[in-house]
Amino acid sequence: MSVSDAMSSMKSLRPAVFFDRDGVINEPPSDDQRYLRSWEEFRFVEGMLDVLAAVKTRGYVTILITNQQGVGKGLMTIGQLEKLHESMQDRLRESEVPFDAIYAATGLAGEDPRRKPSPAMLLEAAEDHGIDLARSWMVGDHDNDMRAGHGAGAGTIRVVGRKSVSVESDHEVRSAGELASLLERVLD
Repeated sequence: MSVSDAMSSMKSLRPAVFFDRDGVINEPPSDDQRYLRSWEEFRFVEGMLDVLAAVKTRGYVTILITNQQGVGKGLMTIGQLEKLHESMQDRLRESEVPFDAIYAATGLAGEDPRRKPSPAMLLEAAEDHGIDLARSWMVGDHDNDMRAGHGAGAGTIRVVGRKSVSVESDHEVRSAGELASLLERVLD
């Protein structure tokens, strides 16, 4: 491959915004529940559909990257998780902002090599969808989201919430409104 072919190939890669699910896209489950098991328990974070619309308007790929250990623990089946995600996608389609793809690591911590903090799901998505990770962002509320973003070479945005913070992020926000304003500034 010539240098010009390589440069052309790099230019054809698209940027993406990767989103964690619980605590970013939807309200996190309560501490005593820990895992959402059905669509009936799912509540979008107020303003998040507007955030997804703004990202899509700028031509970014939107990808959900989520650890769902409840499957590995036997608290829900993969079918239940897929049904929950399909219901979420149906609702997002109504607003014309469905995720372009969903990647879920369902194994147990320490046993599933795709689980965040590993960047494996981001790297897999980049390969599958022609994503330029250097122009992409990982939005999450957990240190593991930041580690996965850093490991993939993407920028990181932390949604500050109930989780403790010990890993640096490029930016911090406290609401979907703040996230939308930040993305307007940082998305090229």
